[in-house]
Amino acid sequence: MNIRFINFSLCVLSLLLLTPFSATATAETLAVKDPEHTTELLQRFDNIVADPEARQKANAEGQERAQFCFRCHGKNGNSVRDYVPNLASQNPAYLFTQFEKFASGTRKNYVMSKLAEILSADERVAVAVYFSDKPVIPRDNRPEPDMKGQQVYQSLCFACHGDKGHGSHTYPRIAGQPYEFLEKTLLKFKQGDESRKNSPMTAVVGNLSDEDLRAVARWVANMP
Repeated sequence: MNIRFINFSLCVLSLLLLTPFSATATAETLAVKDPEHTTELLQRFDNIVADPEARQKANAEGQERAQFCFRCHGKNGNSVRDYVPNLASQNPAYLFTQFEKFASGTRKNYVMSKLAEILSADERVAVAVYFSDKPVIPRDNRPEPDMKGQQVYQSLCFACHGDKGHGSHTYPRIAGQPYEFLEKTLLKFKQGDESRKNSPMTAVVGNLSDEDLRAVARWVANMP
């Protein structure tokens, strides 16, 4: 069966977990099987992103290779389902390193692992660049934000994800993500979901109530 026709609903919540790295994107933080090869890939990625001409070329190639993502994540990176994360405006290095984790087997998902394996390193770079250059479009069905969510964000979340929720090349952008995705992901961290047990987010949210998590999800979903 052509990989493009696999049911992509299996990969929801897979590419964009709210799992920050503790340092810059290196072979160690990727924890891959071949650190030297990964260091080489990351250097190639950084060179492409820093070169306007190379980035433009990667963007064009990424649009073609990202066809398999559109069904869930949208052609412009704004997800078509509320339980699926946006990829639009996501930090390109973060997207790339997640692809590398799937390719190496460090992260496992039935669909994403297969896709990462069949795409070349250059194609993974191109897809990351393509989505990173797309703007986040505010969703019409966002819940109203509240001050409790703002307080939680400003006391905990800003340290890694920044005052605006835009993260950095080692921490994911969370601003403007769908509320349903944010809520479910945060609750999974709190509940000790097996797929999230090694994330530092588990400790961060451990002392927060479910309502605290829902409040911060409402706040973040409304961040531009």
